[in-house]
Amino acid sequence: MISTICRYALASAALPFCLWHADGAHAADAKPAWQAEWKKTLAAAHREGEVTLYGQARSPTSDAMKAFQKAYPKIKLNFVGGTGNQLGPRVMAEKRANKHLVDIAIGGPGTMVAVYYKAGLLEPLSSAFILPEVKDPSLWWDRQHHFADGESRYVMAMTGDVSSTIGAYNVNLVKPGEIQSWWDLLHPKWRGRIVATDPKSAGNIQNWRYLFYSAELGPKFIRKLLGETEVRFSSDERQMMDWVASGQYAVHLFAKGANLDQAIQQGLPVRELNSQREAGSIGTGSGHIGFFKNAPHPHAARIYVNWILSREGQMNWQELTKDNSLRVDIPKDRVPKENIPVEGKKYMMMSSPEYEDVTGLKKVLDEVLTPGRGKP
Repeated sequence: MISTICRYALASAALPFCLWHADGAHAADAKPAWQAEWKKTLAAAHREGEVTLYGQARSPTSDAMKAFQKAYPKIKLNFVGGTGNQLGPRVMAEKRANKHLVDIAIGGPGTMVAVYYKAGLLEPLSSAFILPEVKDPSLWWDRQHHFADGESRYVMAMTGDVSSTIGAYNVNLVKPGEIQSWWDLLHPKWRGRIVATDPKSAGNIQNWRYLFYSAELGPKFIRKLLGETEVRFSSDERQMMDWVASGQYAVHLFAKGANLDQAIQQGLPVRELNSQREAGSIGTGSGHIGFFKNAPHPHAARIYVNWILSREGQMNWQELTKDNSLRVDIPKDRVPKENIPVEGKKYMMMSSPEYEDVTGLKKVLDEVLTPGRGKP
């Protein structure tokens, strides 16, 4: 009978290590094929000497991506940061000019799926998998790799936080328990006192999919929210948080957790606003990864993919971003318990292909939002 004891040492030049036992006799020379492939790929990556990643510029997400440089100092990380609205057009312009400059992208589904995948720019992500721990779907929540594209092959979701969050609120303007549901926002008291990111923006419309597809909310709620409450829009997320903290607005819909945490640490009078009634969802945020065709540094790109999806890479990601990794074999003690998906429970996973189509949502938004409206 054969058993395997594997230890993964993902340092700059360290190779994953396996010791095989056969009938009680050591057979250390019988190295598995993946180990030889890893060694060959790493050597080629060192010859390439660099890898180019296009990703979300916002810290701490960008910090989690850049940590690769410390793990593999012989491979220079060329990080190009920006929003989806900036990076998507940039990549498309490069490809039209027949310039293949990017190896890997990490970001939200709005860009990763709607732009890169739809344009046929990506390789199946599994083509980059080498390490057994990365190939093994049982190490991920619900015992599967989670993909955001319709073919479940190209854009993988690494993170997923359970959320009932509505946004952020000013504690001096909203009493405890005063808003327990999304429907409570329709009270006349909040008219003109709500700010949100523009739902017609490519990078922000994804947030509104939850409202659109929710059986408890849907198009009817969106029409009322945008038609009756005089929601104001802005593209500057930190400015919106400042507006709520100063009392200019009472509620900031879809406030980013990192911005809210920073505001609370600064002692500002803001807190997270959660729904007590509607079903929860799993938000995957900017934690999606894709591997480009015609990558200029294909071997280094494979090393990066295996690193970030490894136990070490996901522990690093979770530690820095505070987002729950969908890998289940890493400690969760620093992740809020309410953010961790419960095995067997049903959630609306927002990057799932079944919620990808935003045609109906855009139609509703076009019906409700008149030209020139929504400027604070």
